[in-house]
Amino acid sequence: MKKIILSIAVLGLALSSCDDFLTKEPLLNQSSDLALSTFEGIDDATAGNYLSTISWYGATFPLTFDVMCGNGMVGPVNTGRMRQEPAWNFTPTSTLGLWSSAYSAILNCNKVLAAIEQNTFTRTSDVTEADINNVKAENLFLRALAYFDLVRVYAQPYGYIKANNITDTRALGVPIITEEDITARPARNTVAEVYEKLIIPDLQQAEQLMDPSYVRADVADRVATITTPVIQAMLARVYLTHEDWQLAADYATKVITNGRFRLLSGDNFLAMWKGRDIASWSGDEFIFEVYVSQSDGTSTSLGSYLTAPEVIGGAGYGDVRVSNDLISLFDESDIRLTGLTKTNPRYPGYRWCTKYPGKTGGLQYNNVPIIRLSEMYLIRSEALVRGSESGVTVTGTTALDDLNRVATSRGASSYSTPTLSNIFEERRKEFFFEGHVYFDMKRLELSLNRSDYTLSDPNAKNIKFPDPRWAFPIPENDVLYNSNMVQNPGYQSN
Repeated sequence: MKKIILSIAVLGLALSSCDDFLTKEPLLNQSSDLALSTFEGIDDATAGNYLSTISWYGATFPLTFDVMCGNGMVGPVNTGRMRQEPAWNFTPTSTLGLWSSAYSAILNCNKVLAAIEQNTFTRTSDVTEADINNVKAENLFLRALAYFDLVRVYAQPYGYIKANNITDTRALGVPIITEEDITARPARNTVAEVYEKLIIPDLQQAEQLMDPSYVRADVADRVATITTPVIQAMLARVYLTHEDWQLAADYATKVITNGRFRLLSGDNFLAMWKGRDIASWSGDEFIFEVYVSQSDGTSTSLGSYLTAPEVIGGAGYGDVRVSNDLISLFDESDIRLTGLTKTNPRYPGYRWCTKYPGKTGGLQYNNVPIIRLSEMYLIRSEALVRGSESGVTVTGTTALDDLNRVATSRGASSYSTPTLSNIFEERRKEFFFEGHVYFDMKRLELSLNRSDYTLSDPNAKNIKFPDPRWAFPIPENDVLYNSNMVQNPGYQSN
């Protein structure tokens, strides 16, 4: 099996529906029939599907949502970047580039899955059914991940729709496409259908198919590959979003008790962020990540955007600083504040994030976490709180235990009660600039209230929930050229 090369675009997540931020053409764009005629070709195509599916995490995808939701604010140096995000002024002609990139990734996964199901490819004698199942599981996971990101970005939250019995346009998610048909003009499925007909079944099947000992061969970073714990961790996240409290708690527990990962504290936790070139197979908190290597010609933009301007050893843009609203939440002893943010003497009164420090002196080379172990503790804590009335239990732990395991490992004070508000605050501190806060606020139906807001438009300072803006506009071209596509409320053309 071939080494995975994750080519992350330098341009980042473009604010245009037509921009493609992948740096090279996926293998399947060359000739599907030829590429998928052998198991080796299918395996190579799967490696390429990693590239196309998780590339947006290496771009500005995580940063966008933190700037939108008050964890970050534009810096004191006016670069002209990161002005649209905090103002929430997206339009059908100026929206996230996720739509086209995710559907391109989905199409490529569909091609591989179809080839496997049709069983028309040749294989050498050493290729087993387990090998084929493992590759199928990888593509099912990648397709589910792309759909999960799409429905979370372009639709209102599942829980809000369900609780309010919404059946109008606000209940729409994204089109489910499982077959290649260039003439198709797909309509949007409901949010519930996207979860229940695709995301959850794909992940369940991937877990069943994948050998628990499987790790993609000949890779530089095993944590950047899909394994059984990665699938289970994603199921925990999906089940929480889908309000399946017991399943969310159960799957988080599977990952916590797996033995490959451990919650770190003090200097060990800080060292985890310092430009890891090769992630160990076990021993730290990273479950799944984007691996970036200068030698492979891959890069990310997060370090440059977030690093304080004019620092020794490489000048960051300083586009995004840590907001005072976020800083105010931390205890003075919290190592996430003292160890993962820093000041710059040229710009007193501001702090910048140091989670993406760069490798070998280059700010553009950073591994980017997608799932970490601390999330599993906080998912389980929330699931136990949210499901308490329906009898959700986990032997040997409580919601407060899990919440305080994360908080105290970071040097913060322990909580007295495991409320949803406290869990959200802990998630906000734990995952700042990892892209979680926007999706957490949507799940919890929280309004955005900012004190630290420096843009000129006062109407964008606070965003109530519910509001049409909690679902991004679908790119204009996808509405214009598909008569079955319905635009999200609030973005229709006059």
